[in-house]
Amino acid sequence: MLTKWMSIVCVFGTALLARTTVDGFLLEYQAELANLSSQAVRDVAASWTANSELNGLFNRRILAQIGDATVQMRIRDAYVAELLENERDSLSDVCWQFLDQYYAFYRSMWGVDIRNCMREAHQDLEYDRLDRFRPQASSAQRIMKTATYQVIRTLGMSNIFNREGIRGQLTDELESYRSTWESYETTLREELERHDETVTGTMRRMELCIDRALVYQQVDVEVIEEEIETNCESGAKTSSK
Repeated sequence: MLTKWMSIVCVFGTALLARTTVDGFLLEYQAELANLSSQAVRDVAASWTANSELNGLFNRRILAQIGDATVQMRIRDAYVAELLENERDSLSDVCWQFLDQYYAFYRSMWGVDIRNCMREAHQDLEYDRLDRFRPQASSAQRIMKTATYQVIRTLGMSNIFNREGIRGQLTDELESYRSTWESYETTLREELERHDETVTGTMRRMELCIDRALVYQQVDVEVIEEEIETNCESGAKTSSK
């Protein structure tokens, strides 16, 4: 009788030991996958913070350059308005009406020119903010978060009696997540580095755009000055030719 009970205890003990061993390797994989997931999510968050700071600096650089150009345009605009007001009595009615219309038209064009510069810069800023880094970071965060639950997912798709098969599958999954994260790490670093290229290109194009707008405005100002000096005779002579 004692021998029988000893046999039963041994059988249950062996089964319990086997279950404990299986639980042990499952928990080991769970711990590794969870740690990898947590580290990846933290690193993505840190990269996201760094990218947001870069976006903010980019925005301020654009504002500074646009702001300076706007001030210059307003100074010239105020000069023309004051010039026309001061010279009103010395101009013929026909010349005054011509210059008044001319000034109104070209004043609107000055606004269009500088707005076009702003619009182009804004498009680059939106690209830098939404398309350069964010899609890759969002994808990395979404995929790496799933590593925490991969053990349960694998068990749900496996033959629970095939212990070695489960172990092999989890090994493959762990290596896959590691490889995926290494790839995302490289990609996110490259995306952050690519920010400088975007900024350099944007600021160069915006500088050219602003310079062109200011040149156009200065030409218009000089035309108005000449028309005032000649009481619009220069325009009449040009038309007669």
